[in-house]
Amino acid sequence: IVPNKSFFIEKKSHEYFDIHRIPKQSLLRIGEKKVISQCVSHVKRANSPGAIFPLSCAKQHLSSIDYHHEGGNHQWYVIPAYERKALETLIKKENLSVCFDHGNIFIDPLLLDKNHIRYHRILQCPNEFVVLSAGTLAQSFTEDTGWSESIDFALPSWIEEGHANASDLSCGCDISETYLSETIDVNLFQPELIQKYIISCLYDFTPEESISLTGLFSYF
Repeated sequence: IVPNKSFFIEKKSHEYFDIHRIPKQSLLRIGEKKVISQCVSHVKRANSPGAIFPLSCAKQHLSSIDYHHEGGNHQWYVIPAYERKALETLIKKENLSVCFDHGNIFIDPLLLDKNHIRYHRILQCPNEFVVLSAGTLAQSFTEDTGWSESIDFALPSWIEEGHANASDLSCGCDISETYLSETIDVNLFQPELIQKYIISCLYDFTPEESISLTGLFSYF
């Protein structure tokens, strides 16, 4: 995983997709440049068939978007945020102390099935996006070598559902400073500013525009 790298060229025209523009278009724009600059692209390289990306969650439980540039298909196992407590209970029963956020474990899906923990299994092909909502846990493996890229962003649910209060530092993982950034101050996101963002930024899509986007994304 290579932080602060991207295969996308930044585009000035808003007619073209630009992954770098996503944080600024999201709820994070309330925090202006100081907050937006914390969310940068990460390039991921699968070096061989069967390469594993262990269970993890986006920084401070933000939403994230993952684009598969090229190479073998990605097999994803996506666990919704509301199943986190059930998963934590299960791991405690196994007498394990594991962080779910920073890639320390790959969970056998059979264990999830046995304990009735809901998850989504999806196949991501090259040139496809996977969008993960706030607080989602995800793990994946690749069918062959390949390149992908991801970036974090926020929607109102990040604040409204309490995901923003989670801290990357609370688990005590020994993580390189390269991969950590300053915790976003949730006090910046006042209700009146969130409502203003919803009205000005989330009501712009026409029904026709929304339909035209559905075939490009898998969203969880």
